[in-house]
Amino acid sequence: MNEIDKLRRAKLYMDKLSNGVDPNSGMRVHEDDIVRDSRVIACFEYISRVLEWEIESFENRPAASEKPRRRRVFINDDQFSQLQLNYGECKVSDIANEINRVIADNGTKKMQAAWINDWLESIGMMTKNADGNRVVTSTGEDIGISSHLKTSQRGTEYYLNLYSVQAQSFVYDNLRAIIDHHYGR
Repeated sequence: MNEIDKLRRAKLYMDKLSNGVDPNSGMRVHEDDIVRDSRVIACFEYISRVLEWEIESFENRPAASEKPRRRRVFINDDQFSQLQLNYGECKVSDIANEINRVIADNGTKKMQAAWINDWLESIGMMTKNADGNRVVTSTGEDIGISSHLKTSQRGTEYYLNLYSVQAQSFVYDNLRAIIDHHYGR
């Protein structure tokens, strides 16, 4: 039962009760029953009016429009030429942020850093170690990705992967392949 049906049923019950009718059996209630008290009847009538207003409000609401689904990430040639390299090393999230900066007007989903790492792993430039951390392979090192063992404030060790200018260029040059890999799953 949806919301409007619940409201209509509640109003029907209030209308029956205010007229001295048992909503379950359809039989008139005895005159001495509490539901026949004038104050209780007034309360039922008031509740029925409030329910009627709510039903009218519900019926007059514009149809709930679905949130438009964001389209698949894409980058056109003009946007591709606007991509800027971070001079020095940067994180993969910085690369994703730069891509999102130039595609912001496309009305698409945002590029996720994990998509880049997933693709790099799929072509053998990154791998997951025994702890599930992504680390660079020798092939990834050849293009300028480096993994650095760090310790968090809580004392947990993790790897920070940094991308040189050469590695950033490699990612940008293969951006369409990264996007296709993500959506090709």
